[in-house]
Formats: sequence, structure tokens, C-alpha cells
Amino acid sequence: MTELPSFDRLLWMAENTPEKLDALQKRLSKETIAQSSEHNRANLTSLLDHINKRLALCKTPYQRCHLMSSLMFQKLTLLNQAYCQPEQFLQNKAEVVHLRKNTR
Repeated sequence: MTELPSFDRLLWMAENTPEKLDALQKRLSKETIAQSSEHNRANLTSLLDHINKRLALCKTPYQRCHLMSSLMFQKLTLLNQAYCQPEQFLQNKAEVVHLRKNTR
């Protein structure tokens, strides 16, 4: 796996070569997903795609930071609910609505 540079080097990259920092982030994300269990790869790939699409809409580094912080907070809230109230969490089920073909 690619070794993560020091904090000072990452800071320098963010200020001087943000495109290289972005490439490093993408490479590390893909390597991490590749090393995950087969069971989790599809979910992690989908999550990474969702994050990349949301980050592409951000205009400043501060927006990106706020977005990632918000997304992580939402996931931690769900994890907390699953841990503290597992019965209630497991009762949450989606209602499947079958769509009929229009036969006109």
C-alpha cells in the first residue's frame, strides 16, 4: 500500500500541488477498497463514488471539509443508533412499492 507522506508534506501538497494531493487521495481510497473483504467492496465503491460526486460540487477546501465532516457525523449517528438501540434500528425497513407498467 502507498505510504502516507508526513503531515508537513501533505500540507505543502495542499497549498502548492492540490492536484497531486487529490490523486494521492484517490489512489489510497482505491487501494483501501481493494484490500477490504469481498463482501464490503461494492458498498465501499458506491460510497466513494457518492463522496466524489458530492465533493465535485464544492467550490472551496472549506466546503469539502464541512461536507466530509457532516457525512461522517451522519454515519456515526446511525452507528450510535444501531449500537444503543439495536431492536429499533433493525425494525427500520423500507417499504417496497411495485410499479405497474402503463398499458395504454
